[in-house]
Amino acid sequence: MRRWGFLLAAVIGALAFPPVSLWPLAYVALIPFLWAATDPARDRVFGPAWRAGLLFYGGVLYWVGLNSGAPWWASAIAGLALIAVLATTWGMTAWVVQRTARAINFRAAALIFVAAYQAIDIFWGTGEMSFPWATWALPLTASVPALQLAEVVDAQGLSFLVLIVNALLFLAWQTRRRPYALIGAALIVLPLLWGAWRSTQFDGGARTLEVAAVQANIPAELKWDMSSAEILDRHVALSDSIARISTLDFLCWPETAVPMPIRFRQWAADSLRMLSERTNSVILTGGTDYDVLADGEQVPYNAAFVVRPDTHGFQRSSKIHLVPFGERIPGQNWFPFLGNLHLGQAEFKPGDSVVVFSGGVIPPFTCLICFEVVYPDIAADAVLNGAQFFGHVTNDGWYGHSSGPYQHLALARLRAVAMRRAVVRSANTGISAIILPSGRYADRLGYDRTGVVSGAIPMRTDITVAARLATFWPTFYYGILALVIAALWMHVQRYGAPESS
Repeated sequence: MRRWGFLLAAVIGALAFPPVSLWPLAYVALIPFLWAATDPARDRVFGPAWRAGLLFYGGVLYWVGLNSGAPWWASAIAGLALIAVLATTWGMTAWVVQRTARAINFRAAALIFVAAYQAIDIFWGTGEMSFPWATWALPLTASVPALQLAEVVDAQGLSFLVLIVNALLFLAWQTRRRPYALIGAALIVLPLLWGAWRSTQFDGGARTLEVAAVQANIPAELKWDMSSAEILDRHVALSDSIARISTLDFLCWPETAVPMPIRFRQWAADSLRMLSERTNSVILTGGTDYDVLADGEQVPYNAAFVVRPDTHGFQRSSKIHLVPFGERIPGQNWFPFLGNLHLGQAEFKPGDSVVVFSGGVIPPFTCLICFEVVYPDIAADAVLNGAQFFGHVTNDGWYGHSSGPYQHLALARLRAVAMRRAVVRSANTGISAIILPSGRYADRLGYDRTGVVSGAIPMRTDITVAARLATFWPTFYYGILALVIAALWMHVQRYGAPESS
């Protein structure tokens, strides 16, 4: 078991993630990792752990290399590079665990495992090049009760809980001491019981909106070759079909629903305005856009627009966190020449701030574009500025019928719970959904299907602990790592020689 522990952890761990979603395995997946990392017969652990990390992250994130929006070689390189970088989380954690186990004991090794893994994971999940996707919170999205703790600790806290449980159960096995097992079991059962009760508290409200999201199901690789008029007509027809049988307050179209700068195409803008007036609904749609500078240069944005039945103007927000190497070459703030590199990706300018759309007939709301839904600070900023629900526009069709769309939907579900805001999610090829603040689905439409999802969502103004502390949590976990390192260093200084484990 110690010999194959890293690989066993990788396989078990990957099975816990969507779409397989054997989520209880997350609580035990890393026990074999700890067995292998503390094996006294091993001389080196970084390499074996890093290779197992390749298997784990490859099993979860293989779909990143399938991006049909870039040349196959560029997609493959990007996917492999991402997986190789994230796999260092396993290599570095195994190294510090081994050193600690040899210098002190198994208990200290389990402690540094939790603190180090969490800190390294957060490090790779923040910044311009971040991709905080394959965290240990993701498996828990398959269980509504397990997900509820996100309203307090958000995704990072759920991951921390999973790591702690793994460490406790490892110690229970290693030391044969029952208290470790009892505490580990309690950290699984008590949040589930609390979550089962808590999940019943949020899906009602004094005011509800009737909402719908359109899924036109236009393959991403064909979208830019089709007639823009044909694509627009398909979205309009689906919107009219739901408006004929249901009163609508809010209608959501996907990211770049129509592949053109709608604001600068009068016929398209007029079509949207007429649809809004005809259905008497506020429309949110993704679209490309640009600003024109004084010298005539066009600055492009991946944007979202709001059209209201009571005004002819377009309100805009621009995507803040662009997909690294997919929508923007990172590092341009320091090295502007990087903007001249074109590897088949789009090249957008990031938005400056979160926009909360207000005014008119519905309460304030915000739009999360694509993988902005995984970033707590963006959603929290919107909530703190009055957003009462989220529109989520995305186009996951670039990755085909892979694990990507299922995981993205699960992360939108987590965001709904963490902020206690309903999410109206429109995905070009799926999976579109109406997600309630409890994380339950009011309606959902599967991948590669054409249609509309609809339902009633509650408006909420309460602010969760997770929203208030969104920018605090990374510093908190880095602080825990610093305290653990300091405590272990002082232990070594005091006792010197290794203890028997």
